Amino acid sequence: MSMEIRWDDKVVEVSEASKKDWAWTQVAPESYRVNVEGKNYSVSAVDGPDASGKMIVRISGVEREVSILDERALLLDRMGMSAADSSADLELCAPMPGKVLNVLVKPGDAVQQGDSLLVLEAMKMENVIKSVVSGTVESVSANAGLAVEKGELLVKFVQS
Repeated sequence: MSMEIRWDDKVVEVSEASKKDWAWTQVAPESYRVNVEGKNYSVSAVDGPDASGKMIVRISGVEREVSILDERALLLDRMGMSAADSSADLELCAPMPGKVLNVLVKPGDAVQQGDSLLVLEAMKMENVIKSVVSGTVESVSANAGLAVEKGELLVKFVQS
């Protein structure tokens, strides 16, 4: 299993092969000493990760916001379906074509970032679509049993 860690303009690919060059030693809960290619770093989780894979880490005393992309997130990113830039968006659109299996919210519902909104079947997989904002559901355009196209409006929010 591979993944990427991104911050600023840097990208670190983490794969089984690259892990052999890294030595992780836990020194406290959520705090590690990491040796990468002969260099030692102190790494601590400060906050997160949130539903979009973003978290705050402290690396040798410097706090950074990083994005962690697992294999699924990397695939969506390569297909141009990354939700990373949509955190301020008040309209949730279908990230891919598919069939709506279940709608879990209705107008007036209060939702938090990371709450499940609906289930979308795409590429023979059930995908739980989660909210990237905290707010109130203004309207729901998605209906269970109906097909949607990529980019089609599913849920509209009013930010609280």
